[in-house]
Amino acid sequence: MKTPQQLLQQTLEVGECLLPDAPPGGRSAHPTVFVHGLLGWGEQDALYRAVPYWGLTAGDVLGYLNACGYDCRAASVGIISSAWDRACELYAALTGGRADYGIAHAQHFGHARFGTAYPAPLVPGWGADKPVDLVGHSFGGATTRLFLEILTNGCPEEVAAAKAAGVAPSPFFLGGKGSWVHSLTAIAAPHNGTTFIEANSDFTKLAANLATGAAKALGLSSLKGVYDFQLDQFGIRKDDNETFAQALDRVLRSDFLSHNDNAFLDLTIDKSLEINKGIEIQPNVYYFSYAGDQTSADPLTGNHYPTVSAIPSNGMSALMMPGSINMGKYCDKYTAGGIYIDRSWLPNDGLVNTVSALYPTTTDKNTTECRKRDGTQGWINYDGYSDITFRPGIWYVMPVTRADHMQFVGGIANKSVIETHLFYRNLMDDIYGTYGSGQPEEQPFPFTDVADGRWSYSYIRQLYEAGVIDGMTPTTFVPTGDVTRAQFVKMLARLQGADVSEYRSAGFEDVPADAWYAPYVNWAAANGIVYGISSTEFAPNADISRQDMAVMLDRYAQQSGIVLGTDNAAVTFTDEADIAAYALPAVQALQRAGVINGMPDGSFCPRGSATREQACAMLCRL
Repeated sequence: MKTPQQLLQQTLEVGECLLPDAPPGGRSAHPTVFVHGLLGWGEQDALYRAVPYWGLTAGDVLGYLNACGYDCRAASVGIISSAWDRACELYAALTGGRADYGIAHAQHFGHARFGTAYPAPLVPGWGADKPVDLVGHSFGGATTRLFLEILTNGCPEEVAAAKAAGVAPSPFFLGGKGSWVHSLTAIAAPHNGTTFIEANSDFTKLAANLATGAAKALGLSSLKGVYDFQLDQFGIRKDDNETFAQALDRVLRSDFLSHNDNAFLDLTIDKSLEINKGIEIQPNVYYFSYAGDQTSADPLTGNHYPTVSAIPSNGMSALMMPGSINMGKYCDKYTAGGIYIDRSWLPNDGLVNTVSALYPTTTDKNTTECRKRDGTQGWINYDGYSDITFRPGIWYVMPVTRADHMQFVGGIANKSVIETHLFYRNLMDDIYGTYGSGQPEEQPFPFTDVADGRWSYSYIRQLYEAGVIDGMTPTTFVPTGDVTRAQFVKMLARLQGADVSEYRSAGFEDVPADAWYAPYVNWAAANGIVYGISSTEFAPNADISRQDMAVMLDRYAQQSGIVLGTDNAAVTFTDEADIAAYALPAVQALQRAGVINGMPDGSFCPRGSATREQACAMLCRL
């Protein structure tokens, strides 16, 4: 049986988007449900169509995975709601219907029993015969863990409260549905809380108040469906029998934070550990945990400071640096509940402490203890590539990733498309390895003409491992070779994971229907990435110029929803006057984004042919 990497190794002329062996029953039988974090959004929010949470400025990651044959959906749950409320909403999202928070819970926290309505199930037919794989980012990881606990063991308190009231409890609270989840993957999840809350207390209070204000404003406006805070249970909405003035007066007088049923409280270390006490590691579920660290230790003080790099994807986003700085020196303190914060809490991803994202603890006092129900250790450090067989009922802690909190989901204009795609392809490989397809062995880099020290080595290797490119022969890449226009549009299609099989003639007379490159050229033309050298000619076999490559990359970014950064200062190339007028805006935009850097002598060489390694560098920097 081929490993996933072997399956991905296809020549540039083949063009199939091949994936690891499908689990029994086919891919469609096992959907993967992605759950966003604090202030995030999902498919039910109209915002998702413009800016997908899973991808952000790196484009639509789930769209890419779906195009590659996976079945991925993005759930919508409360933006600043508690882990409990979000778990109840996740159940309603999966099954369809209105979120039921339980009678006992609603009475205790002083809000309505029912909340957000989901008009259709996110996963029709969800059940033991069609389990889901859960992937949660940030607070989404805490949400999915509590969701799985209730789904499996139910909530006797809610069942008793419903019985006393003479009504039926939500099926969610009955439990007995643990087999409905196959795996749970937590990405940068604050399993044990985060010191961001305490280390940045003033900012946290301000953010909480601003978020509450935004929730009130959006809850009463026509934009509620665009970015929905989903706080209907707290009355932050306009009722049908109210005038707008009446609703405004009522909502403005409401105090969401005073209910103590919110994410800001649940993210504290004390409350996180309290929640953890009621959550067991389920013996039949596979667990994966990905943590990030984008800091470096100061050799004098030992404090941790954000990583700064001229390459945006290698450093922390500037927006996260202030909070990270405070987290990186917040230690030798006790929480209100008596938990000691030692120096192991200093490394962080800007929002979550690395140590907290490794695995959930099972005690409210010891933040390093993780035990299964039989008392044995509940986690294993995995190196990320060894040939092992994953077992259910234990957390597999993946190698810590050099990434800030938002880089895991595409970043804030500081994470490249290929890095983001490669992360999620590898993540899906791990998940699907639990279905019996086996674990990938580390695939040796085959190209003898691309030395480890070559400037383009990392770019070529990334694209090779992601299945975007392959060599000219099994052992050579020919990095200085030229790239044709047809070859480059195929790279773009493979980068996106596009299904090009349905694209028919774009009207170019020099693109025969039976040519290997025809569907890729047609795809690029249909999506406004190429227009040809004329209305009837594409020149597929001509070497692509550097300026035309820049134009195609810029159009590809726009088509894919990728937001180009502006971190680099604008420069004027020595031969800027030679850049065609149609290409100059694209060249300038890509230079500001760090995608192109020009030649060593300060020129851009717009009409020169782009080499294979230059193409790889630009694709990886995008």
